[in-house]
Amino acid sequence: MRNDDYYMELNESIVLMDKRTEGPGDARFHFHEDYEIFLFLEGDVDLYIEQSVHHMQRGHLAVFNDREIHRACHYGKIPFHRIAIHFHPRLVHGMCTPATNLLGCFQNHRPGKDNVILLSEEQTETLLCMNEKLRQASQSEKYGSDVLMTACLAELLVYVNSLYRDFKQEQPAAADKTIGAVMDYIDANLSPELSLQSIAACFSIDRYYLSHLFRQQTGSTLYQYILIKKIAAAKQYLLDGKTVTETCYLSGFNDYNNFIRTFKKMTGVSPGHYSRVQRAK
Repeated sequence: MRNDDYYMELNESIVLMDKRTEGPGDARFHFHEDYEIFLFLEGDVDLYIEQSVHHMQRGHLAVFNDREIHRACHYGKIPFHRIAIHFHPRLVHGMCTPATNLLGCFQNHRPGKDNVILLSEEQTETLLCMNEKLRQASQSEKYGSDVLMTACLAELLVYVNSLYRDFKQEQPAAADKTIGAVMDYIDANLSPELSLQSIAACFSIDRYYLSHLFRQQTGSTLYQYILIKKIAAAKQYLLDGKTVTETCYLSGFNDYNNFIRTFKKMTGVSPGHYSRVQRAK
């Protein structure tokens, strides 16, 4: 493994990544089971978050919670270099106080809004130094290294939240009005009847043109986008205490077995297991 490419799992709660990608790449929309801090360092990349798109430059910092879908499109002209820190929020809950919510910048915004800010070079270097401290603490086998690792994460989260409190968020590029309206419609109408044909009819648009335009604007098929939005909604219903059966129909599936298969394919676990784990936290 190259020195500048490391990927480590820490107590199954923290994952650190420093990654370079040489060639072009176009990730699908996805979400994670944890929270993510994403620091962009180099590349020709568009970052899509829900309905927003940002053309990235060095120092762009983005945060995602566990229900925000996003994707990065790398055009491959120069290497794509980024730092990412993934952590389970349960690791941080005990460190929050009434005056200091270390999860605030991940939770206190509408999905896809106010995720991205642009740091100065000094702030970027400060964040890189904090990331390196966290990496070194994670590799140490000395007494107290687990406590120091958690303390480094807390220090980093205090800094990141302070940046978001002090900075005006980066304004995303304007999305195509039709596609923006379609995405809003999908969010408000997750149901078994939702399809390319029904959406095209609602907007009085040729379905083939809509399919082409949606993929051109988002890099995703309309079908795949609807599916991942349904699973994101299902996760929220399960977190809210709904049963698996209730969640199946509330999130827009009309076939229970298909819901189970799709949820497990997209999240890695069954909805029942996901619900039990969330209740145990």
